[in-house]
Parts: sequence; structure tokens; C-alpha cells
Amino acid sequence: MTPERSAASEDAGLTAILSPSLERDIEAIARWHKKAVVLAGSLAPLSELLDSTGPRRTLVLTDGTNQEPVGLILVALDDPEPGWATVALLAIARQEERDVAALGVALLQAHLQGEASHIRAGVPPDVGLALYFWLRLGYRPVVSGQGLWMISDLEA
Repeated sequence: MTPERSAASEDAGLTAILSPSLERDIEAIARWHKKAVVLAGSLAPLSELLDSTGPRRTLVLTDGTNQEPVGLILVALDDPEPGWATVALLAIARQEERDVAALGVALLQAHLQGEASHIRAGVPPDVGLALYFWLRLGYRPVVSGQGLWMISDLEA
């Protein structure tokens, strides 16, 4: 997904919008960031996440109903090796946003086509909800020395 594009998806009356982060979004995210539900990766201070360098994209997940940011997705391309994309963070404001987050992951997968063949997300060790979230999306668990990863192959 190029930094200037956004994408939207609808399912069962829900609308999710995945877009590059904007200043107005950062202010809204800051209000819930410290209390966010983490579905992938680990929650670092917001300033640290936004100042990251390298082939990483920061995307905002917005509920299309009220245009309010409900999630934050950070994706590292070519991590851990070329052809892979790692979801370094998927955080949502409240547990109730899981369905919007699922639509956001589907949008992310679609926009990674041509840039990655595989996608992985690290499951936080203390959040069983995250494991079930990724399983429900069809990801398969792989245990490594670094923890539990949820992996999916992207269609060519």
C-alpha cells in the first residue's frame, strides 16, 4: 500500500478504512493508545512508534461509521527476510473493534499483494484474545524461539 492511498471495506454493516496516519488521527489515537487492546506486537510509546525508520508503514484503522480512528497498524516490509511483511503492531481502542480490525487486516493483505508473499504477526504472550483473533482470520500458528507467530501466505 503506497503511503498516500487509503482503502475501505464493508462487511455485515461494518466499514473499515485503512489509511496513512494523519496529524488529526494521531491526536485521536493518543487518547486511547495507552489503554489499547494489542492483537499483534507490543505497545511502545506512541512517539517511538511514529518515529520509526526503515521500510515500515504506519496505518490508521478507522471505523467508517464515524470516521474516528479505532486502530493502529505498523507493518515492516522485508522482515524477517525479503518477501515477508511483519505486523509489528495491531492495536485497537476497545475489544469491540475486533471486527473492524479483521476488515483492516483483510485490506492490509490485499494491499501487500506484489510487495510480500507472506505475512506474520507476533502474538502478545499475555493476550489469548489475540491468538483467537488471528486463528479466526485463517492464520496458522508457528512457535519459534522468539515466541508465537501467526502466519499467512498471500495469494500470488
